[in-house]
Formats: sequence, structure tokens, C-alpha cells
Amino acid sequence: MALAGFGKKDIEVEVADNNLTIRSVKENSEDDSTVYRGISYRKFERKFTLADDILVSGAKLENGMLTIDLERVVPEEKKPRLVTVK
Repeated sequence: MALAGFGKKDIEVEVADNNLTIRSVKENSEDDSTVYRGISYRKFERKFTLADDILVSGAKLENGMLTIDLERVVPEEKKPRLVTVK
């Protein structure tokens, strides 16, 4: 996710009940003289629904790009197996 203008302290990544939520916590001052503000000065919140077997293993913000590491963990009973023919 492109987050130009945001720092690590300005972003919150939360995982709860198979939902991944990314939101800004950056405080900005309201000024009536400003006509337009880019994304770096607006609050936002994005939600993603994750499958049951997806784990969030980490997140990294580097050069304005937020990268979230997802890992698929398949339980043994769902893995493919070979059945012998008699």
C-alpha cells in the first residue's frame, strides 16, 4: 500500500477476527485557508477480510510503501495426500 508522507508512528495495523485493518493516526490541523490536501494529510481506514488459514507475520514501512507479510498455514487434515489403490 502506498503511504507517502506517513511515518511508522502515523500508521496502525490491527488483526482481529480474520480482519486486517490499516488506519492512519496522524493528527492534522484544520486550516480554512487550505484548498487541497494530499493523502498524507487525510485520515483513512482500509479493511481486508482474511481467510481462516492466513496469518499476518509482520509489516514494514519503507520509502512510503507499507508491506504486510501474510503466511498461509494449511492444517494437516487439509493437505493433499495420496491414497493407495488396493
